[in-house]
Amino acid sequence: MQPSSRAACIETDTAGGARSFAQLGLCLTGIVIVAAGLGPRALAARTQSGTAAASAASIHVTVTSPTHAPKANAAWPVRVTVTGPGGKKVAASLSMVVLFSGQQVGTIDKGAVYRFTGTWQERKGDEITWPAASLGAPLTLQFIVKANGVTVRKNWAITVR
Repeated sequence: MQPSSRAACIETDTAGGARSFAQLGLCLTGIVIVAAGLGPRALAARTQSGTAAASAASIHVTVTSPTHAPKANAAWPVRVTVTGPGGKKVAASLSMVVLFSGQQVGTIDKGAVYRFTGTWQERKGDEITWPAASLGAPLTLQFIVKANGVTVRKNWAITVR
C-alpha cells in the first residue's frame, strides 16, 4: 500500500532530528526514485535500456514428460528444451533438485550440471527412476536452467505411484 501523505517520507535520525528521505534522493511516496545522482530522465532511460537488455537475454524453458505420476522403480523420461528470442535453440546448463513442500530434499544425478544446446534428455537406460520410498508423496522436480545470463527455475509437480 502506498503511503498517502508526505509525512511517510520523514524519518528521525539518531540525534532526534527529522530528516526527509527526499533530501537523501529517495522518496517512498513517489514513483520516480532518484538514485546515484541521476535525475528522473536519466533513471527512466537506464530502466528502459535495462529492460531491453533483459528481454534480449530472455529464454523460454519447456519441460515435457509423458506424465506427472511416474511409476516407482521404472524409467521416467523427461525432456527440457531451451530457446531464446525467435525460438532459436541456445546453449544452456541444467541441474535438477527434488522439493517437498518447497524444501529441497534431494538432487537428480547427484547434483550433476548438464551443458547442452537446445534440448536435453537422459540417455536411454539412464532415465530418472523414482524410489518406492517416494510413493504417494507430493513432490516437485525443479529444473534450474541457466542461459544467456538468465536463470529460470521450472517446477514440475509429481506424485509417484
